[in-house]
Amino acid sequence: MTLSDQMLTEIANAIGLQTDIGLEALRIGLENIQTLDRKQQDYGSQNISRHGQIGVLVRCDDKTARIANLLKSGNEAKNEPLLDSWLDLANYGLIGALLTLNRWK
Repeated sequence: MTLSDQMLTEIANAIGLQTDIGLEALRIGLENIQTLDRKQQDYGSQNISRHGQIGVLVRCDDKTARIANLLKSGNEAKNEPLLDSWLDLANYGLIGALLTLNRWK
């Protein structure tokens, strides 16, 4: 589901966002959380629970290595756009936070 501009503005106002960057980050963040939720439905939680924070850290390392390789080479990604890697990395950060807060289920 794509959020309407009105819904996004209402959320931004409710949490006190003041800048255009904050609004755009909110838009991307909410869409990315929807992606995290869809993937969670496919994978379940055991793939993360099995390896915990170290497993998430390894996944982050894989993503940063991929990003660095694409940026240094200047090549276009053939399978997964660069943006997807950045968004995956953001979601791994959220998963790491959920693990740290003992909220991963």
